[in-house]
Amino acid sequence: SIQGAGICTYDASEGVPRKVAELTAVLTLSSNPTHYGDPNGGCESDEKAVQVQGLAGDFCSPECTSGGDCPTDEPSGATATPTCALKTTSGEQYCALVCTPSVLHQNGASGECGTGTCQSIQGAGICTYSTSSSFHDAHLTVTAYGAHDVIVV
Repeated sequence: SIQGAGICTYDASEGVPRKVAELTAVLTLSSNPTHYGDPNGGCESDEKAVQVQGLAGDFCSPECTSGGDCPTDEPSGATATPTCALKTTSGEQYCALVCTPSVLHQNGASGECGTGTCQSIQGAGICTYSTSSSFHDAHLTVTAYGAHDVIVV
C-alpha cells in the first residue's frame, strides 16, 4: 500500500520488467476565504469554531491581537463590526462579528450578518451560522456574555 493506494508488483525473477509508478495523493483542504465564516466550510488557520451556549449556531473566531484588535476581512455580504468580544476562562480573547438584532430581519437590523443569523444575547447580537453536524474538539463553547465580554470555556 502506497499512501492508501495499492500497486501490483511482480517478482523480478519471473522475467517481467518492472515499471515503477509514482503515486501522488492530492489532499484539498477547504476553508473559508475570510475570517468569521461558517465552520461547516472550515475555519482559517488562526481561528477556532465557537458556539455560544443558549444560542443556535456557531461561527469561526480569530484570536484578538494584544491591543484588542480583530481582523477586518468578513464573509461576502457581511458588514457587522469585528469586535474583541470573547474571553476564555484562561484569559485568551477572541473576536466576533457584533450585530444589531432585529425582529424583522434574521441577519441583523441592516442585514449586517450577510448569510448568517444575528443571534440576540443580552441586548447585543453575534453573527452565527447553523450549527455544524460535526461538533468537534476545536469548538469553544461560550457560557456567558457581558457588554462585549463573553466568557469562553
